[in-house]
Amino acid sequence: MILSLSVYTGTAIAMAWLGWHVNHREQRVMAQGGAELPFSSWEILMAMLIYIAVSSVRWLTSWDYNMYYSYFVCMQSVGEFSRENFEPGFSLLTTLMARSGLHFAFFFGFWAALQIVLLYYALRHRKFLLPWIGLCVMLGPYYVQWMNSIRQTVVECLLVVMAELIVRRKFWIYLLLTVLATMLHRMSLLLIPVYFVPLIPTRGIKRWMLFTAIALCVVVGQFPQWIQWAFYSIGGLADYLGYGHYYRLFASKNVTYLFGHWSGPTWLFPLISCLFIIWYFPAIRRKFNGDPFILANFWFALIHIAYLNVFANTTLYLRRPGDLFRATFLVMVCYTLHYLWRERKWLPFAAMAVLNFYYVFYDMVKADLYPSFIHFPELYRTFLLQ
Repeated sequence: MILSLSVYTGTAIAMAWLGWHVNHREQRVMAQGGAELPFSSWEILMAMLIYIAVSSVRWLTSWDYNMYYSYFVCMQSVGEFSRENFEPGFSLLTTLMARSGLHFAFFFGFWAALQIVLLYYALRHRKFLLPWIGLCVMLGPYYVQWMNSIRQTVVECLLVVMAELIVRRKFWIYLLLTVLATMLHRMSLLLIPVYFVPLIPTRGIKRWMLFTAIALCVVVGQFPQWIQWAFYSIGGLADYLGYGHYYRLFASKNVTYLFGHWSGPTWLFPLISCLFIIWYFPAIRRKFNGDPFILANFWFALIHIAYLNVFANTTLYLRRPGDLFRATFLVMVCYTLHYLWRERKWLPFAAMAVLNFYYVFYDMVKADLYPSFIHFPELYRTFLLQ
């Protein structure tokens, strides 16, 4: 656990400091009449390299990690995947890296690089968010989950980039990127209809309406039996999205796969964070002069929380589509933290900090208490120490 604590907190502090430094340096330059610093600033490059390095040398860290590791090694040893339904883009990139004889660290580093480069690029004009990004990603639930669902996480971070396209009404470029994203993960197809969601005006929408909508999602999620009925009508779509195997399990009425129970801080803390975001959203928009980028991420963040709570008491696989909007929720968490810090609202800031910086420490303790779960993703392991 000492290694895990050192790696996660050290990386979080390093990325946060580098984000603070580049933002502070940019503010000084612009105060003297200069232009904003480029995306290639040394602090940004260093932060991304740290993230990539830490991700590259991780080893034996969860079921999904071992699954991707086995696919890569299988391709190197026998020249084919042990699974046939991978998307063509992922298959092509994995095959090229495997047949080139590259170490598996390069494979995982490549996907980590796509994640962090896309996220930092999306926020290149909003560098004041980067310190909070570093803290939230490494101390919150994001990093651990991103390192498991590596393909889907690339799409998550791409959506933050694509939020700018929605703001600028660049539908065809948005559509093209969505089609390309389906080459990595078929679930990206779901991003096409949500293009129009951030275009919904907020005029006339009160905070109590949004609170009520979230509360209804929580209530509906307590009665998941309706999911079984809904799944009977989407078999074809489930197959295309790569969920056909799970659809057949659900259709077989296997209650192990149909119903679960999602509770505790992992469920409650993001929900409370969402309530903070809704409450402070009008003030945040005023603070940043109605920046439409904030509105786009706000709507996507609400979709994320609403969806996860509707499917809260089902299997993890049914909650996965809602995770497509996880990075946009992260962005809104960072906006809220930044606003509360700048406005010196110390009590709500402390609450938001606890809600979003607790995860790694909480789950590291759980993992240490139950050492039989050798693939616990929160405990950092590296092949360098083997």
